[in-house]
Amino acid sequence: MTERLLFELIEGCRQGKEAAMKAFYERFHGYALSVCLAYTNSREDACEILNDGFMKAFRQLKELQNPDVLLPWLRRIMVNTAIDHYRKNLKHSRDVAVETLENSLVESNLNEEGILAQLSAEHILQQLQQLPTTYRVVFGLYVLEGYSHREIGEKLHLAESTSRAHLAEANRLLRKALATQNDNNYARNRK
Repeated sequence: MTERLLFELIEGCRQGKEAAMKAFYERFHGYALSVCLAYTNSREDACEILNDGFMKAFRQLKELQNPDVLLPWLRRIMVNTAIDHYRKNLKHSRDVAVETLENSLVESNLNEEGILAQLSAEHILQQLQQLPTTYRVVFGLYVLEGYSHREIGEKLHLAESTSRAHLAEANRLLRKALATQNDNNYARNRK
């Protein structure tokens, strides 16, 4: 999409033109959905976050000064919407006991980049979706978005040490998935 067409599309959305909003949604749907899928364990939840995120984006589009930063801007909206979704659902269920989290902190010895480098993108997404919500959100914010544990704690109303423990447990579970994948690949290659 050319810069001029993008500017016209954004301007149409700012003016509330339904056709422009539909075109904007269709153009950036895939990108935004991939962001949302990293923070949910179901496509249904990801679609809910996606739709809420696009509603926020349409309301906030007038604040976007530079169309060149549209993708990072849209990504930030989707991530923040996923965080809001997490907070809303946190009241209804707790995924893990704090003792388990603190014990798992000691176990973490493989860094996040090592995990990501050894798994395919599709497998990473599948494994992220299998993680309990809390682990998945902390992992995504830390690894994918670059938040510090202090920032994650502030956003999710967690202690910094709890954020570290969630990340450690996510790493442990992803290492386990990696080991399973490696074992399966080895078995297939021996045949």
